[in-house]
Amino acid sequence: MLGAFPQELTRICEVLRENPKGMAVRDIADAIGMNRNTVSRYLDMLRVAGQVEMKTYGKAKVFYISQRMPISAMIDCAADMVFVVDPSLTVVEVNDTVCTFLGGDRDEILGCPMRNSSLGAFDHPLIVGRIKDAMEGNGSTDELRYMRVDGEVFFRVKTIPTVLNSGLPGVAVVMEDITGKKVAEEALRESELKFRTLVEDISDAIWIIGDDWTFSYVSPRTEDILGHLPERMEGQPLFSYVPEFDCTEVGAAIAACREGPRRGSVVSLSMQHADGHMVNVEVSASPRYDLLGDFTGYRAVCRDVSERRVQEKRLLQWKSFLFSIVQNIPAKVLVTNVEDHSLMFVNHSFEEMFGVSSEDVAGRHCTEIFTQDLCRMLLCGDEDILQSGVEVDIPEVVVDVPGIGERILWIKKIPIFSGKGHLHYILGIYRDVTDTVRNEQRIRAERDQAQQSLDSASNLIAVVAPDGTIRTMNRRGSEMLGYPADGLIGRNWFDTVVPPHAREVLRQRFFAVLENSSFPAVSENGHLLCSDGRLIAVAWQNAILPGEDGAPAGVVTSAQPLPDIF
Repeated sequence: MLGAFPQELTRICEVLRENPKGMAVRDIADAIGMNRNTVSRYLDMLRVAGQVEMKTYGKAKVFYISQRMPISAMIDCAADMVFVVDPSLTVVEVNDTVCTFLGGDRDEILGCPMRNSSLGAFDHPLIVGRIKDAMEGNGSTDELRYMRVDGEVFFRVKTIPTVLNSGLPGVAVVMEDITGKKVAEEALRESELKFRTLVEDISDAIWIIGDDWTFSYVSPRTEDILGHLPERMEGQPLFSYVPEFDCTEVGAAIAACREGPRRGSVVSLSMQHADGHMVNVEVSASPRYDLLGDFTGYRAVCRDVSERRVQEKRLLQWKSFLFSIVQNIPAKVLVTNVEDHSLMFVNHSFEEMFGVSSEDVAGRHCTEIFTQDLCRMLLCGDEDILQSGVEVDIPEVVVDVPGIGERILWIKKIPIFSGKGHLHYILGIYRDVTDTVRNEQRIRAERDQAQQSLDSASNLIAVVAPDGTIRTMNRRGSEMLGYPADGLIGRNWFDTVVPPHAREVLRQRFFAVLENSSFPAVSENGHLLCSDGRLIAVAWQNAILPGEDGAPAGVVTSAQPLPDIF
């Protein structure tokens, strides 16, 4: 250390160096020609400065030159920043670490007041106050934040009282850079906060279970699921919340997570709620190990699946209901897998018509079971669905079914997509419309025959609907009135063929008759209006046309021309 250094101190050090085995106070005083009290005081100063050591042999005190490293050399070996100031806060020692940090030169710092040197950056009221306290013998340790252009730097500042070579009090200031530790602590706090927030906000409960099956950590979400306070569950065994008859099975299922290649398992179980009812939960467990690789317990994520179980049960019931409907509808149902074109399912009606069951067709191709003609019919429309992805209707397909004969089928093909929009299956619905088609053909033939009979009649025959429109008119009627065939269909009878002077009277009479459902069974004479405006004298007869429900469906009128009226 620098400062006032009496020549006597130097002389004492030189005498001790010449006598490495040590000297007593009297020997030193005789060697330098000084009284023993003064030599004792100087030896105390040298001891405080660390330059002299003393050993006691009985009542004798022997002094040696110090074998320790000088303070000035020692502080340069320190990784921390170290500087020493005297009572006037003048810098008397500074190590290289301080010079590097401040970017200053040692010679520019030594001998200068702290405030006027590069150390002025540390002329902080806290540091100055602690230095003054240390001058009075009160050391301290504080943490200080230092702002730089490239960011924040944190120091742990220690002030250590010391004595200078001059005998004056001094203070050694040690500044340990703890920036890395602070950053790590802040990162740890943020990580812990994120983890805690995550654990508290997610809908699942987080548990840590020891190797003795007791809870060592229970997240707050557990209370929402089981109704128990987390702090009351901690320290309690898992199996105190599980029905006794399930404990062995649950323990084995969780323990199995240690054996699996993925080191984890999902276990479904029931746990008792605080109010006594059972809660269906799903626990995802994984083993925990310490740094030495020893097993310490389990880490578990628990979620309430009670509602999901209810939904699954409802879905199962709904699927069962739909399956029952599909199995019992009269239409034939066939489901085909798009990926490999194999058959997946047929219903009872399909089985009855084609003589194969779902077990017979599952996973097999159509050509392995049916004839080529049947396969062509069963798979018709599939290519259209593969290309367009929309439903396909095929109204009438004639097919020869073995054991039944010729049948007419109406076919509908429906694409079935996955949740991601990929085509997975094709649902085929085959409805036997043989009887319907044949009845329609018969009715059409009868209608055509009836129309031919009407057209061959020599009189006008028409059917007038309840609203007064002409629904049917035979060929003879169109010719009599000067209209092309079917030219009168859909027109109003009264506005078209009834003369204007009788139009409203006959219209009211027509609706009254429909309301009473009766016509006089007599022939009446009158006139009809032709397309060219002429009037034709006719004798007509009317009759009510009953509907399927018994109510009038219209009026049938027959008109015979009367010659020589005009």
